[in-house]
Formats: sequence, C-alpha cells, structure tokens
Amino acid sequence: MKVKMPFKFRLIVSCILLSQSLYAQKAPCYKKKKICNFQFVTNCYEKVAFDSITQRYYSRKNFGEPFDGSCATCHRNGVLEQEMTFVEGRRNGIDTSYYPSGCPYSSQSFLLGNPHGKSTTYFDSTFRIKSEIEHYMGRVHGSYIEFDAAGDTIKYQDFADNLPHGIKKEYFSESRIKKISHYQNGLLHGCQIRYAKNGNKELQISFYEGKKDGKWTYFFDNQKIARSEEWNKGTKEGAFKTFNNMDLAISEQYYKKGKPIGTHKEYYPDGREKHVRIFSKKNNLEEEYAFDDYGVKQVIKARETKEMKKKKKKAKDKDNSLMN
Repeated sequence: MKVKMPFKFRLIVSCILLSQSLYAQKAPCYKKKKICNFQFVTNCYEKVAFDSITQRYYSRKNFGEPFDGSCATCHRNGVLEQEMTFVEGRRNGIDTSYYPSGCPYSSQSFLLGNPHGKSTTYFDSTFRIKSEIEHYMGRVHGSYIEFDAAGDTIKYQDFADNLPHGIKKEYFSESRIKKISHYQNGLLHGCQIRYAKNGNKELQISFYEGKKDGKWTYFFDNQKIARSEEWNKGTKEGAFKTFNNMDLAISEQYYKKGKPIGTHKEYYPDGREKHVRIFSKKNNLEEEYAFDDYGVKQVIKARETKEMKKKKKKAKDKDNSLMN
C-alpha cells in the first residue's frame, strides 16, 4: 500500500535537501585545501633552479638541462602553496597559488615564460576576486580590474602594450564613481572628471598628450564654479578666474601664449577691487595699484604717458652718447 505524504511535509523535505545541496556546492574553500605529498609531486625547491641570465628554470639533477614538467611548493603548515608547469625551462600553462588556509591566492596563465591571458588574484577565505589583469606575451594588454572584499569594483583601466591606453575608472564603495580619466600611449589624453562621495563634480579637466589643455573647471559642493582656467597644450591661453561660494570673483588673470596680458584683478570678499595690474600687448607691466580696507588707492606703478616715455628715451640716448 502506497503512503501519501502531506504536501507540507514533502515541501519541508525538499527544502532541506536543497539547502544541503547548496551547502555542499558552496563549502568554504579552506575545506578543499590540498596537502603536499611529494611522493606524487616534484618539490620545486629541491628539483628546480632558476637562472637569471637565461631567464629559464633548470633541473638541479642535470643542471644545464631545461626543466620540463610540473612541480609544487608548500607552506610550512603542509598546505600546497603553488603549482607550476614548465616547457623547456619556461613557465607554461595555468599556474595556481594558495594561501596557507588552502584557499586560492592567484591563478595565472603563461606562454613560453611570459604571462599570457588573464591572471586573477583572490581574497583569502571568501574566494572573491581581488584583481583581474590581461597580458599578451608578458605585456599588460587589455583590462585591469580591482575589487574590494565586498565584490564591488574599485578600479578599472585599459592597457595597450604595457601602457595605459583608453579609459580609467576609480570608484568609492558600492561601485559609486570617483574619477574618470582617459589615456593615450601612457599619457593623460582627453577629459578627466572627479566626483565627491555625494556624486557631485569636484573638477572637470582635460589633457593633450599629458599636458593641460582646454578648459579646466573646479566646483564647490553646491556645484558653483570655484575656479576656471584655459590651457593650450600645457600653456596658459585665456582667462583664469577664481570665485567664492557666493559666486563673487576673488581674482581674474588673462594670458596669451603663457604671458600675462590685459587687466589682472584681485577682489575683497564683498566684491571691491583690492589689487590691479595692467599689462601691455607686449606683456609688460604698465600700471599697478591697490586699495586698502577703506578704499584708499595706493599707486605702486604709474602708467607712463607719451611725454614721460619721450623724456625717458632722451635721457637714455644722452647717457649712451656720453659713454661713446
């Protein structure tokens, strides 16, 4: 006679079996640790030697003969530390290393002695990825990614032929964006934006082959502009202005091909002029004056009139004639 179990009972049993199955699949990595047994594996320290000149691994037994095969090293507690494979004395294939706990530390791919493909490092005990990096024949080529212990991305960067090339992103916790930069052949090139933890912009700047270029803008937390600058491939070109968080100007300067031109001013917090310098088209300081707290003007350098310039020239010519 077949006994029919109540539906609730069958449901409880199914849940128990499922939880046991999931626990078996997600058993802590330290419970899967490998113990060294040199009866079955070769001890790298005893059997293999590295030659820094040829950059190859050789058999200690027959020195001069490149080592072929696999070997292992162990932690002091007897847990497997690293497994390596060699072809003609060069690391080849996928190598894995472990923490003393037995959990994976890293996994690397080699081709003829060169890192080639994806390499991964892990946090201890959690088996969560700490970093991933892509190589092509020993050179960083592709993406490099870092994660925190919670599994959130903290850095992403593109590389080409061992140099930063492309986008780079940095993050706060919970993968909130912190900074975005762009590179070309290892140099900053293009826009860069930095953010505060609350998501507001702190600055927006740009580069051309590693040099300051274009408009640079710095922001207060309320997103009003704190400072603006204008650059052309590393040279000042245009207006440089600073403001307070009430949107009042603190200072302003102007440049052409890196040299000062026009009227440069500094201001008191209430907007009154504090210090003024006036430059000629030839970048010479023509006039300079300042105001004290009471608004009294102090002339530091008076502007020369045409008459003053003529007298100055005559005096100079006279001095030259006397010397001759």
